[in-house]
Amino acid sequence: MAANFEIVARPNSSLTPECKVLAVAVIGIISLIIAVFFAFMGAWLVLPFAGLELIAVGYAFYYTHCHSCDYERIVIVDDQLSIETRSYKTFSQTSFNRYWVKVLLKAAPNGDQQLYLRSHGKEVMFGHCFMTNKERIELASQLKQQVGLIY
Repeated sequence: MAANFEIVARPNSSLTPECKVLAVAVIGIISLIIAVFFAFMGAWLVLPFAGLELIAVGYAFYYTHCHSCDYERIVIVDDQLSIETRSYKTFSQTSFNRYWVKVLLKAAPNGDQQLYLRSHGKEVMFGHCFMTNKERIELASQLKQQVGLIY
């Protein structure tokens, strides 16, 4: 069944897993070369800090790899609007009747607009992770044409 409307928001994952491993290896080799050089010069305390740096860089790349498949998705098929969210190993899906959904833009404390979809006492935030403020406002306008008014 073809969707009437679909939008997917996901993070920018420009590196392949092989490139991520290569980047960590290059950073690690350069860091260790510098640390060993200074250790031979008498500053041996550089080695443990270089090790901590490598652990931090490795964890950062691991974290971004784990979350590279995260997404938020809105699909409208006939009279059903579904919101799917995937974050690492968790997946959630909320469905609303398309004609009862209200599209809300609320101001956040930092001045950005947050996009909410609400119906029958349930409210779901969309686009807070992978979309800019301008993209959320444009999406709210598109959703207005699909489901109703922006309040």
